[in-house]
Amino acid sequence: MFNQYSYKVKFKFLLIFSVLLAITAYKRSYSNLFALFSENRELKERNIDVNKQKPNVRLLNQQILALDKLIGKGDIEKDKIQREIVDFLVKNGSEVAIFDLQPVHEFQMEDYKIYTFQLDLTGSYNQLLTLMYSFEKQFDFSKIVSAKFYKEKRNNKIDILHLKLIFQNYENKK
Repeated sequence: MFNQYSYKVKFKFLLIFSVLLAITAYKRSYSNLFALFSENRELKERNIDVNKQKPNVRLLNQQILALDKLIGKGDIEKDKIQREIVDFLVKNGSEVAIFDLQPVHEFQMEDYKIYTFQLDLTGSYNQLLTLMYSFEKQFDFSKIVSAKFYKEKRNNKIDILHLKLIFQNYENKK
């Protein structure tokens, strides 16, 4: 059958056939092989990036724990925190009186909630200062974010010293 064609035509046919065969082989196996090589290279690069980030994640976790210690515990119910504040006050400030206890104020953002507790105390300067120091050093349910001393006159004779303490807790909503 191929005897009737010249060597030139047979060579052209062989060239076309080998090009078609190369294209088919490329489509069926080599293209997949090259795609796997490039995917393997990308995965190795991602693995290197992830391994570089591991120390950063550990550092971030340590920083989060330090911040939790600094701003108070965030996984406790807000009513329990207020009870703990009053309980701590009763145990450590027997000479100090509660003048005003505001309800819990809640502020909500996308990622977190902030609970604010306001407490107005009366007593002598040393008693109030000692109690505030005790709250700052020993009380770990919430942290003081503001403290303000002020005087109130009653009947134009008696000056009453007040200490207004504001505590805050942060709760992550994630």
